[in-house]
Amino acid sequence: MRDEVGPSLALIGAAATLLGLLQPNLTPLVALGLAALTVGVLASWEPAARERVVAKLAEAGWENTAALIQAMGLPPKAYYVPSAVAGRPVAVVAQGPPLEVPRGALTFKTPGGPALVLATPGGKALELCGELPGDLGEALRTCVVNALGLARSVSVAERGGEYVVEYSGVSAPELYERLVVRSALGGVVASVTAAVAAEVLGRPLEVVEERRVGRRLVVVLR
Repeated sequence: MRDEVGPSLALIGAAATLLGLLQPNLTPLVALGLAALTVGVLASWEPAARERVVAKLAEAGWENTAALIQAMGLPPKAYYVPSAVAGRPVAVVAQGPPLEVPRGALTFKTPGGPALVLATPGGKALELCGELPGDLGEALRTCVVNALGLARSVSVAERGGEYVVEYSGVSAPELYERLVVRSALGGVVASVTAAVAAEVLGRPLEVVEERRVGRRLVVVLR
């Protein structure tokens, strides 16, 4: 509904302006029409422009994160860890899935080498989504579709120990598309999916596949 307001106002404004120009006795309608047209255009485009600006400003933080991952010699693979294990929902970049995460740690050592603890888009999304149902499909619908509005629908299937999550009508910003962070955390929707799943299932998970065709997105977790 909100997406239709801007174009509707622009259309009404254009029609009112044209009518005012064609009818001399309706000249005041021109001012009203131009005002409605301007508001409609701003309502249509300003949120998208603001989203691009915010995403651009956030690039500095993600570039620093990518540099840190590379400086530590870590593989670009993150394991999403639930708050029951780490005290808060985080991702751990390491050689293998962590058995435990020291509370409040930014880095720690594992048998396979160093590990880096990261806050993620998915972890922050959980703060907005509130309490989640115990069923994974319902939890993703509650958070990704209803609370965040990042997709129109979601379905979940479990296959051979993996969770295949399929979204339709996906609309989400890209925060770090060309950085190594993308390989580690997955895209924004994949990050939220993994964080929600880890929280609901109570164990670490990784994004093993992510493919997008148009506005459909498939995320595979393990």
